This record gives sequence, C-alpha cells and structure tokens, in this order.
Amino acid sequence: MNASWRGRRRFPTCWRKNSVTLGLRRADGGERTVEITPRPAAIGDLPFGFWFQIGVGFGGLLISAWVWALRPGEWAARMFALTGLAMLTFTHAAAIYSTRELALAAPLFRALCELNYVGASLFGVAMINVFLSYPKRLVPMVGLLAAPVVFGAWGAATLLRLMPDVATAYHLPVVTEMGLILVAILAQAVAVRKDPTSRAALLWLGLSVAIGAGAFVAMMAAPQVLGFAPAMPQGYAFGFFLLIHIGVALGLRRYRLFDLKDWAFAILFYAGAAAAFVILDLVLVMTLPLDQGPALGLSLLMVAFAYLPLRDWLWRRMVARRTLADHELFNAVIEVAFGGSRRERGDRWRELLNRLFEPLDVTPLGNGPATPQASEDGLRLTLPATADSPALALQYPWRGRGLFGRPHLKLARQLAAMMSHVQDSREAYERGVIEERRRIARDLHDDVGARLLSGLHTKDLPGAREAVREALGDIRVIVSGMTGDGLPLSQVVADLRHETARRLESAGLALDWETPATEADDALLDYRTYRALISAHREMISNAIRHAQASRVSVAVLVENGRLHTTVSDDGVGLGERVGDGVGGSGLRNMSRRIDELGGELTFPGQARGAGVALSLPLSIP
Repeated sequence: MNASWRGRRRFPTCWRKNSVTLGLRRADGGERTVEITPRPAAIGDLPFGFWFQIGVGFGGLLISAWVWALRPGEWAARMFALTGLAMLTFTHAAAIYSTRELALAAPLFRALCELNYVGASLFGVAMINVFLSYPKRLVPMVGLLAAPVVFGAWGAATLLRLMPDVATAYHLPVVTEMGLILVAILAQAVAVRKDPTSRAALLWLGLSVAIGAGAFVAMMAAPQVLGFAPAMPQGYAFGFFLLIHIGVALGLRRYRLFDLKDWAFAILFYAGAAAAFVILDLVLVMTLPLDQGPALGLSLLMVAFAYLPLRDWLWRRMVARRTLADHELFNAVIEVAFGGSRRERGDRWRELLNRLFEPLDVTPLGNGPATPQASEDGLRLTLPATADSPALALQYPWRGRGLFGRPHLKLARQLAAMMSHVQDSREAYERGVIEERRRIARDLHDDVGARLLSGLHTKDLPGAREAVREALGDIRVIVSGMTGDGLPLSQVVADLRHETARRLESAGLALDWETPATEADDALLDYRTYRALISAHREMISNAIRHAQASRVSVAVLVENGRLHTTVSDDGVGLGERVGDGVGGSGLRNMSRRIDELGGELTFPGQARGAGVALSLPLSIP
C-alpha cells in the first residue's frame, strides 16, 4: 500500500509542465507515445458517472433525513440517518477520484480514498445497529457500541497503513459488515417470529439490504478479496445503496407492509434460482472437464429439475394460504344466507370467515364500514354487517402468522357483495312466501269461508250442498295454485265449461257456450290470472242461478289483442238496484277488486232482457 501511494506522488510534478509525453505499451509488446496538454476541467467535462454518484449520495441523505424527521426519538431512525450521512461521504469522495481523467495529486487522492473508506465503514456500522434496534431491540444500549469500536479500530489500522494489502484494509471489512448485517437480520427474524407486523417490516428491510448490499458485495468487494477484478464500475454499483435506502425507509415507515409477502418471496425465489444457476455453472466448470457451453446447459437442467420443485414446495409452505375454490365459496355463501334462523346464519358467517382467514380474534362492532376495510398495517380487517351478523373486526389472521393484504381485502369485498346479493334474494324469496301465504289466507277467507258460511245458514239442503260444492272447487283451485305451475287457457276454459254445465243442469237452466278456436288456447295462465277468472266466472254463474230467475244462461269466451274477454248473460229479471254504482254485493265487490289488481275490467253491459256481466283480463300481467 505504501509503495502505491509513493508512486502516485510523481504525477503532480508531471502535470505542472505545459505538455506531458506518455509512453504506452500494448499487450502485444508494441510501444507508442502520446503527448498530452493538461488544462483545468470544466463542468461539462464531468462524465455521467460523476453526477450519478453525486445524485445517489444526496438521494440517500434526503431519504434518511426524512425518516429521522418523522421518528426522531427512535434509535433505529437515528442510525438510519447516520447511514445517509455515511452514504453522502463515500459516494461524493468516490465521485471525484473514480471519474478522474488520468490522475490526481497523491495527497488529494489518498484523502478521497480514506474518506470513501470511512464513509463505507460508517455505513456498515450504522446499518448493523439499525438491525440490532429494529423492529425489536436485541441488545442494550452499550451493545450498540460494539460494532463502532471493532470497525473503528480496524479503520484506524487502515489509516495508519498497518494493513498488509488493499483487500484486507478496504474490502474485507465491507464483507465482514455485510455478514454481520445478515446475522442481525436472522436474529431479528427469531425475535419477531410471533409478531406479524414486525415480521413483515423485517422482511421488507431484510430484502432491501440483502438485494442492495448483497449485490454490491458480490459485484465489488468479494471479487477483490478473492483477487479478481470487480464485475462493474464502482460508481454505478453505488446505485444498489440507494435501493437499500428506499426499501429500508419504507420498512421503517411501515408502508404497505401487508402487500409485501407474496412478491417479496417471489423475488427471493427468483434470485435464489439465479444464484443457484451461477454457482452450479462455476462448480461444473471448475470440477469437471466441461466447456462453458455444456456446463451452462447442465446447470440449467439441474436448476429446472431440482431447485424449481423445491421453490414450489417452499412457496406452498411459506406463502400460499389455504382458500376455497370459486364453487366452494359460492356454496358456502348459499349455506350461510339460507340458514334456518338469524342465529344460525350469523354462526355460519363466522365459521366461513374462520375457514378463510383463521383470525385469532373476532370482535362484534356497533358501527361498521359500508365495505370491508384493512387497517393497522394489515393486522385488522373490518367487515360490514351482513348475514344477520353485526359488523365484525377480524384481527391477527392465520393464527397470527400473517397479515391482511390487498388480495385478502379483495376477497372480503367479493364475499360481502356475494352475501349481500344472496341475502337480498333470500329476503325476496321470503317476501314471496309471505305474500303467497297471505294470498292463500285471503282466498280461504273470502271464497271458501264465505261459501261455507253461506251453506251453514242455508235452510234448504240443495242450497247447502251447492255451497259446499263451490267451496270444494275453490279449495281445489287454491291447492293447484300452491304448486306454482301455470295452466293452459284451453284447460281452464274446458274445466269451467264442464263445471258450469253441471251446475246449471242441477239448477234446471239451459246453457249456451260459445268459444271460438284461437291460437291463444295454449297460453299459460299463472295462478293469479286463472284464479281470478275461475272465481269471477263462478260468481257470475252463482248470481244467475240464485237471483236472475232465468231459464237460460249464455257464456262467450274470446281472446283478442292479448286479452281474454268473458261474457255471462241470462234471460232473467236483470240486476236492477243490486248493481248500484256498477258493483253490487260482496261477491261482486271481491270479484271487481281482484280483476282490478290484475289490470282487468268488469262491466255490466245493458240488454233488453235479463242481465249481463263482461270480464276482460290481460293474458300477460303487467
């Protein structure tokens, strides 16, 4: 080292002359001379490498100062701020001497190299103390002095020129500091293994340092310790330290830690594959009589068949979470929504959440968000009230071994949306059931009950039998409607014709039935339509039998323009004052109400003799 410094002292004497003649020797033994005229360098002469290192230094200082300003009371933030100052020192010193045209004055060159060394050593010491302090304090305050004392002594020996060579003096401490940083990261991993948030922060920090500093050591320090040339220029290698600062800053600020795990492990796995590929290639070339080409192919096959299956196994064990397939999730939501009671639905909802996220704590909330929200760096997931369950806060997912990330938040929102949709469908179904029960109760009360009550108060036996017969007919219609199937128009009309003929024959009245053939005979009528048609027709025939004093009843059924028109007329005494405002007794009032509900119309056309009632119903209910 001393000889190297003494050799550089001759350069300043040369640069004081107006011109300098350099003798150059080529690799093939040939020689040539070059005459150089020294002049002061302008700013425009400075290469990109100079400005790159200056920018890296200022970037690291600004990032570390930002973190320190946000958390001034924490030792980890203070140590991180010190790394920014150290980074500014070694990058700016290196920017000057590494981008020189040919040579610098020996004192300046030496001062810059020593300043670079001090900054690099200080960076490593401060980073060691960062990981001894964060996420969890591993050593007491006095323990943080160990690294400064050891590497301070090493640095003093280097500056006093007591080291035997450059590799031992400058590069070995960098490699040693990197090793101690990795040891501190592993110790932190053990210390925070039960704290998912701290574990995620450590993973972020460790990944940043392992990639950034590890790449610098692999490209620069390690090759020189082993006697090889660096793999890339030192100035550009400093860019790895800026990556470290960005990653560590985000980790110290706990920025989006819950989104880290999947892609962090993906980066580590792919980096591991690349490292395994390079190492295998070197081992094969050095140990077997193979050229580089065959060794490259063989190492590629070994990585593909050995490392990749191992990587997949590690991914399933460390990253992938047990979840449900889409059809299983849909079935689970259906089971929750259609539970037999409110309590059962709430219990099933909690069971589903436990299957998906395995939280250590589930807390009911008085007021919840409108949509699922993740908070507390992914430790907590808040769900809105649904499935007859109050709003819930899930904490410490996967039994405290993980955090809620964006994929899990997306799953929770999809789950809540599915549950809301299915629950709305269930409530609509229940409303339909309630409405159907009310309809059946109304039909039983208005029709069957009224007819049975009428038969009960009828003194003559034939009248009582007729009332019971009509009540039984109403019951058959109600029961057929409970199946939910529609009936063809032709079948309804045929049944009405048969029933009407039988009733009129028993009463001694003649029947004229007119039903022209139509394409709408096969049209399906829903329960409400054919129930209203049958009830209205029966009521009209009953009025003709009881009150008309007629000898003949005429019925006409016609389908025209999507509507069903039915007219019942007789040759009796007519309705007279019983019609009033167009609707007479309770039977006619009930009939008119049902027709109106379906968008139909009930009229009483005038005729010379007897009475007529006309009914019009839409075949397609609005």
